[in-house]
Amino acid sequence: MNPYVSLLVATLLPLMATLVFVLLGKIRYYDLIPNSVKQVLYGVTFGLIAVWGTENGIPINGAVVNARDGAVLTAGLVFGGPAGIIAGLIGGIERWFSVYWGVGSYTRVACTISTIITGLFGASLKKKMFEDKIPQWNHALLVGAVAETWHMLMVFITNMSDIKRAFTVVKLCAAPMIIANALSVTLAVLAINILDKDANFNHGKITL
Repeated sequence: MNPYVSLLVATLLPLMATLVFVLLGKIRYYDLIPNSVKQVLYGVTFGLIAVWGTENGIPINGAVVNARDGAVLTAGLVFGGPAGIIAGLIGGIERWFSVYWGVGSYTRVACTISTIITGLFGASLKKKMFEDKIPQWNHALLVGAVAETWHMLMVFITNMSDIKRAFTVVKLCAAPMIIANALSVTLAVLAINILDKDANFNHGKITL
C-alpha cells in the first residue's frame, strides 16, 4: 500500500471504529456488558489501531510519520480514561519493540514515552476537564495538536546529544503528524457530536 494512503487510512481508522461502536450501542443487549469489559474492549481496539498506525507509517530519517496518537486520544476522550490508558500502553509498548522488525529507531524512546503519556493525558482530560463527557470537536482538535506538539518536543528531549538531526526529524515530521493526529481524533469526536451529543461511552450508554 502506498505509504501516504496508509497514513490516511490510519487517520480515519479511529473514526471507523467509533462508528462501529455507535452501531453496537444500538443493540439492546450491548448494555448488559459490564463497563469494565467495554473499557478493555475499547482500549484494545484503539491500541491495535495505534499499532497499525506505527507499522504503516512513513519512514523519514529514522523516524516514522504516523497517526498512532490519534487512536490513543480517541480512546481516552471518547470512550473513557481506562480505554485511553490501555490504548496508550499497547501503542507505546509495541512502538518500543517495533525497532526489531524494522520501524525507525531514532525516535524509539520519544515515541514510546509520548504514546503512553498521550493515553494518560486523554484519560486525565476526560475525567478532570470534560467531566466524563465527550468534548466538542474544536476541543478535540486542540487536544490533538497539543499532544502531538508534546510528541515533537520529546524528540528533542531524548536526543539532546544529536540536536541537529533531531531538528531535521521534527522539521520533516511535525506538520504531517500534528495534522494527521489532530484530524484523527477530531473526526471521531465530530461524528459523536453529530450523531448523539448525549452519548456516554464511559457508562455504556449510547442513544441515537
